[in-house]
Amino acid sequence: MRRSLRKWPVVVRVEGLNLNRFVRTAGEAGIRLTQVRRLSLRRLKALVREEELPALTDIAVQGGWQLHAGERKGSGRVLAWLSKRWLLSAGAAAALIALAAASRVMWRIEVVDGGSYTADIQSALQELNISAPMLRCQVDIGQLREALEWRYPRIAWIECGWRGTTLVIRPVTGVLPMQEETPTGMRHVVAARDAVVKQIVTRSGTPAVKPGDIVRAGDILIKGEERTSDGAVRPVAARGRILGRVWQAAEIVMPVTETSTRYTGNRQTVWTVRTPWFDFWPMADCGYDTWDTSVSEMPLCGIFLPMTLHMETRIEAICERSRRELQDVKAEAEAAALRKLYEIAGGEESLIDIWGNCSMIDSEKVQASAIGEMLVEIGVQSSPSDMAAPEQSEDSG
Repeated sequence: MRRSLRKWPVVVRVEGLNLNRFVRTAGEAGIRLTQVRRLSLRRLKALVREEELPALTDIAVQGGWQLHAGERKGSGRVLAWLSKRWLLSAGAAAALIALAAASRVMWRIEVVDGGSYTADIQSALQELNISAPMLRCQVDIGQLREALEWRYPRIAWIECGWRGTTLVIRPVTGVLPMQEETPTGMRHVVAARDAVVKQIVTRSGTPAVKPGDIVRAGDILIKGEERTSDGAVRPVAARGRILGRVWQAAEIVMPVTETSTRYTGNRQTVWTVRTPWFDFWPMADCGYDTWDTSVSEMPLCGIFLPMTLHMETRIEAICERSRRELQDVKAEAEAAALRKLYEIAGGEESLIDIWGNCSMIDSEKVQASAIGEMLVEIGVQSSPSDMAAPEQSEDSG
C-alpha cells in the first residue's frame, strides 16, 4: 500500500473486548495512538495519523474489534471542509488574490492644502507620467519630491507619501503664492468694538494708541506703515494683538405682585358620547367665572365604530393677586440678571468683574441690572475696500 504523505490526525472509536490488548498491539506495530480516552468498558476514543489508519484498521479486523474513523483534526479538518465547498473556496482565493493585486496599484492621487498650486501640481504629475491607476512600484517618492520642490522654489518643502492606495501630496508654503493686498500693500488694524485699551503688542506697523486710551469701533489701533532706516515711510500690512476692557450689561424687569389660584371646592361633571364627526348631545356650559377642567375618555365600541364616552369635571377656581416680599423679588431679579449676563458674555470665565444694581420702578416692578467687565481681543485687520478711501488727517477733529 502506498503510504500517504498526509500527516493529519483522525479521530477513531474502537469497540470490543480487551481494549488494552488493542492498544498494545497497535504500539507493537509502530502505530502511535494519542489522546486515548476510555468511554466505557468496551469503547475507547483516540487520535491516529491518517497515513497509519489503514494499518490500524487491519489490526482491528484481525482482532475482532470494530473501528470507526471520524473527522480530521487541526488543519486537516479545515481542508476537508474546504474540499466539500470547493466553489466557495475558489471564490475566496480569487478574491484574496485580487485584493493583494489591487493593493499594489495606485488608484488615486490627492493634493492636500495645495491652494493655488493644486491645479499646477496635477499638471506636473501628468508631465512626469504619473496618473492613476498605475503600479505603486513605478512611482519613486524621493524623485517625485525632488522634482516638485525644484519646480516650486517658493515652497518650503513638499510631503509625498502613501495612504493606502492613494498618493498624497501636501505642499508646505514658506511664502504664500497669492496674498490679497491693496495696491499700496497697506493695511491698518482697527477696533472691532468700543473699549479701553489694556495692552498692545505690535508685530508690524506703527501703534496709534497706548494703554489707557478710549477707542471707538473703527478707530485705527495700528497704522499700516513703517519708517525705514533712511527716514522714508513704507506701507505694510499691520499686525498685532490688542487687548481691551469692554463692558456688557443685562437687565431684568420683574413684577412685585403674583397671581395665585384658590379652589372653592365646587365641582360640575358633564358627559357626552363623541364620534369623530359629531356629539350625540351637547354638553352644558360652565357656570363658573374661572375653572380648571379634568378630561377623561373611554372607548365604547372599538376601531370599527369609533365612539368614546367623553367626561369633563370642572373645578371652580378663584384667581387672587397678592404682593410678594420685596426682598425676595429683588433677590430673584438679581439672580436672573446675572444668569442673562453670563449667557450674553458666553461663559462665566470671560468675566473679570461684575457690578449689580436693583431698584423699584412704577411701584409695581423691580428692575435689576448686571454689568460685567471682560478682557478681549479687539483688533481686526482692515479689508482692502476700507483702505480704498483716503485716510483722515491726524490733526482733524
